[in-house]
Amino acid sequence: MSVSSFREGLKESKLLGCVCEGCDNLMLPPRMICNKCGSTNLKEHCFDGKGTIKTKTTIYVPLTKFQDLSPYTVGIIELDEGPSITGMILGEIDKIKIGVKVEAVFLDEGDGKILAFKLVD
Repeated sequence: MSVSSFREGLKESKLLGCVCEGCDNLMLPPRMICNKCGSTNLKEHCFDGKGTIKTKTTIYVPLTKFQDLSPYTVGIIELDEGPSITGMILGEIDKIKIGVKVEAVFLDEGDGKILAFKLVD
C-alpha cells in the first residue's frame, strides 16, 4: 500500500486506505507499516466516506488556484470507520459546523479528482 494507491483511488471516486491484518487497525491514507502494531501485513480497504466534522476553518484569502471558490471551508473529518482526513467541505458556510455529518464527494480537477465532503441531512 502507498499514497499513490490513494491518488489512484481518487481517480476512480474511491477513498482507499488500508487495514492491518494483524490488529485490524484502519489507516487513511494507506501506509507501508501499521501505525498501531508495526506489522507490514496490510491490505487495501475502501472507506465509505461518511463521517463527522471535528474541526474546520473558512478561507477568505485563498491560494490563486482556489480564488473562484472563495470563501471556502476545509476541515478534519473523522470517518465513521475511525480514521480522520482533511478535506474541503462544501455547503453554505453558516451550516458547516463541528459535529455535522458529511460524506465524501470527488470533484474533477484536471486529469484527476480531489476529495471533498458535502453536508448530509
